[in-house]
Order: sequence, then structure tokens, then C-alpha cells
Amino acid sequence: MAAAPTPSSAPNARAHAPERPAGPAAEQSGLFRAFLAGPSGTLGDAFANLERTPGVQVIARHPRRNLLAARIDFPPQEGDGYWELTRIGADVYVVVANVSYKSSRRELVPGDGMIQFYFKLSGDLTLAVSQTEPLRLNRPSLLVYFQPVGFDMHEWSAPRVPERSVTINVRTDYLLENFMTSPGEAPPQLGALLGGSPREFNYCQLALNSRMFELAARLVDGPYTGVLALVHTEALILELLCAAVAEFSAMATAPIEQFSEHDLRCLHAARVLLLKQFAPAPTIRQVARAAGMSETSLKRGFKSLFGETIFDFSVRCRMQHALTLLRERRMAVARVAEAVGYSHQTSFATAFHRHFGVRPKDARGQRAR
Repeated sequence: MAAAPTPSSAPNARAHAPERPAGPAAEQSGLFRAFLAGPSGTLGDAFANLERTPGVQVIARHPRRNLLAARIDFPPQEGDGYWELTRIGADVYVVVANVSYKSSRRELVPGDGMIQFYFKLSGDLTLAVSQTEPLRLNRPSLLVYFQPVGFDMHEWSAPRVPERSVTINVRTDYLLENFMTSPGEAPPQLGALLGGSPREFNYCQLALNSRMFELAARLVDGPYTGVLALVHTEALILELLCAAVAEFSAMATAPIEQFSEHDLRCLHAARVLLLKQFAPAPTIRQVARAAGMSETSLKRGFKSLFGETIFDFSVRCRMQHALTLLRERRMAVARVAEAVGYSHQTSFATAFHRHFGVRPKDARGQRAR
């Protein structure tokens, strides 16, 4: 019997991220690093420049607790919303995003040797973590990754999609010293990230449970100002990190599914079918028959191996295909609905809005770069 790979953990060998075609505006605008520290600026550079960059509003400073927070309101001609950056001592750097970009934005992300906890509430962000398969984040989830110094990657965001997220960048020593008494106490998957190779990019993607979603949303929609906002942010950040570490602990106690080589081939065949057939969307019975498995084994194995249900994976693939048809082929909404398996345009529009946070006609209004 062959053990299945952990569905939520996918280590990648060291490789510089591939270039993605982008227009001049995307190349020049970047995200918060480019704004604060230039096109190849690091996270440390960005935070070091907070207090001396025009257009940055320092919200609060707490010398005794060594806390600093600043806000960057997004220029109206480029979009709506803001970035909010908070530094906790010299070990924790937090970026809260609540913004919608008018055009696609792209940024080089140099490795800084820290552990990142990326709490995704909404938006459409892609990380180029390997030469073959970019990592796309377009639904609520928690991405935890270690990006070593010297491993550069790119990230790019889709236009006109509300981006709401919280990214906590933590030094590994800080996490070990404050959230566990010894490295050996770290849950296995988290321990693998903390003790990862200095030459490899390793990541683990988890579901965003209701508690983490609530805490991250409270950070984005903070009710306080000034020093109260700063202390409130510090408290929520610590609680979010507790919730994330607890989620890793829960994963460590979950039963490990075992699959034969035949089962693995069947499950991957089912995934390929869902990646290719959008209209009509195949039923579970049809997928099971094509893959050569029982429906019960297929549903259980697919969720265990790939980390999501067949229905969720099918919807995600169809919505991503719909987005491509709207932006790149400029197809009418009614035709796109048919192309991804919806009999009624209104049903498609509802599903699309639920998935991306924008209406199909609004997504069609901006060609992806």
C-alpha cells in the first residue's frame, strides 16, 4: 500500500519564479513592497521606510511595547481601499489588505527567511512558486509557507476583485519560543516548515475555519483608532497565530488515509476529468464510472487526497474557466454561462459572484494582463 501525499502540504524544490506576461502598468505599480521600497524591495525594506515615505499615514506608535502601525490609502486613480502595516517588535510584520485594484498588479517578492501565515478572506492572488504550476488563491484559505533568503518569486493580483487578507510574517525563532516550549513540540507539518531547508520553498494550504475567518475579518474591519487600534491588532495577531498552530495540531491527530497505486491513478483520473469537462458538469456518478471507482470511495478519497470535495473542485475549475472566457475572450455572459455548465444566466451570475465577489459583467470590464 502506498501512502497518499498530505493533501494540504506540497513542498517545492528551489526554483526562481517564472516570468508572467504583464502590461507596463502592472510592472510599474506593484504592491506594497514596490510602493515603499522599490521594485525589488524586501519586506524589511518596506517596513524600514514606513515613516519616511510620502503618502504613508502613521496610525500609532507604542514605544513601550515596540509597536508601530501605518496605513497606505490607495490612490483613487489606481483603485480603492488601503494597506495597513503593523510591526510587533523585531519579529512579527503584519500586512492587512482591503483593496480593489483597477488593473492587474504584479510584484517581485524576495525571500526573507520568515514563516508567512496568509489568511485569505477574498480576492484573486497568484504566487509563482515553481516553473510549472503557479499557486492561485481565489477563495478563503490559510496558506502557510517558508520562503528562504535567495528564493525570489512573483505574485500578481487580478483587477476589480476585492482583496481582503491578513499576512503575518514571523521569524521562526519567535514562533518556537512563544508558541511551543521546544522545536520537538511543533506539529509535524508545521515543524517541517520551521525546520525546512534554507534552499527550498515549502508551503501548506489549509481550510480557513470559522474562528480564523472571524479574527481576520476583525483585523480588516478594526473598530478602533490610535493606540487602541495598535494594541487591538497585536492581540488579534497573537490569537490568529494560536488558531493557526492549533489547526496544525488538529491535522496531526487526524487519521492518515492509505491508497493503493490503483486508487491513486483513479483519483487523479477523476481530477483530470473535472479539469477538462465544464459543460455539462459531470455528476459524481459519471466521474466515478469514468475513474473506475465506487461513488463512496471516490468522494472519500478525493477529499482526503486533494483537500476539497468533488463539488467544490468542480465549481472552482468552472469559475476559473469562466473568468478566462470573460476577460481574455470577451465572451458574452450568457455564452460563458453555457460554456461552464449553467442552463440559466442568473444561476451562473449568482455562483460567479459568490465565488469571486464581483458580477460577471464587472469582471468582463477589465481585460486581464
